[in-house]
Amino acid sequence: MDERQLKCFLVISESGSVTGAAERLDIAQPSLSQMLLRLEEELGSKLFQRTSRGVVLTEAGQVFREHARNIISDIERARDEIKAEDSYVRSEVTIGLPSSFATLIGAPLIAAAAQETPRVQLRLIEAMSGHIREWLTKGDLDVGVLYGIQDSRHLLLEQIAVEELFLVGPPNAFKHCDRHGFADDAVDLSAVDSFPLIVPTGQHGLRRFVDERARSSQLKLNIQHEINSLTVIKHLVQSGHGYTLLAHAAISEELKRGDLSAARIVKPVFRRGIFLARNPSQFVTRASVKATETLTNIAWDLIGRGDWLATRLKRSRMSGPDDNFMRSSTTLVQVNKEFSLEQAAR
Repeated sequence: MDERQLKCFLVISESGSVTGAAERLDIAQPSLSQMLLRLEEELGSKLFQRTSRGVVLTEAGQVFREHARNIISDIERARDEIKAEDSYVRSEVTIGLPSSFATLIGAPLIAAAAQETPRVQLRLIEAMSGHIREWLTKGDLDVGVLYGIQDSRHLLLEQIAVEELFLVGPPNAFKHCDRHGFADDAVDLSAVDSFPLIVPTGQHGLRRFVDERARSSQLKLNIQHEINSLTVIKHLVQSGHGYTLLAHAAISEELKRGDLSAARIVKPVFRRGIFLARNPSQFVTRASVKATETLTNIAWDLIGRGDWLATRLKRSRMSGPDDNFMRSSTTLVQVNKEFSLEQAAR
């Protein structure tokens, strides 16, 4: 199946006649008929019902017509995008970021985009992973950042990093913390009574991940409060109302100020993948590709400088989530072996 076949099919559907379509396309009628037959054989379905007055689309043909129109439109838009001398003129890119990641990367991403692509309007939307996944599915976002790939098998995914969750407490909650606010000693969450937790509700991606990890380790967590606000959770922890489980990206500034302290968890270890996600039906522009590249480079730079305690992954093409699931699972096993306490306490 190629572009020429699709265009011929659309002309036949508009003309209601193979003969009339052949005249419009300046193609011999037998050649056009053979092209149509090959297309129907490839699809395994009749696209037209032959009548004495011409041809009429079958139900399958009506469905295929909509797909053909969309494909041709995307091809034409792709050509225009590539041929344009300045593809960034009047471009807009919308990116969905989870709260913890937005805290870390939002401001530097806007600043870098303003310098590198000043004509692109970059819109950042901060939300829970579930909402980001939903908006990607609807086509409301160009790119989204997701933690893990649960319920994302319909999206194109690219894993760029792996990060660890820490037990977070008020200032001086742990003995012998280094200058970065990390305890010298790791903690064991199996002593649940020692750590009353403040966590999001079950609809939050972080909570789902924590619950699944705890369940697989046969660990019963001491959940005291459920709150879907990162700001409120951190404020309550800082005030001494309990502990929480968060990645370094969510607490880096509080650790620098001494507002919070943190400890690495050894039983069990909580590590999750960071994924860039797209809807495969969403049109890809140069501006969105550039914004994604800028986001990735900033994330990796933060990791390299030690400002984000995560493990960088080599960049690969976006592919189907089934492939990414296998690759990310293997990567997490490798990272679990390689991640050291010295890295967590830089």
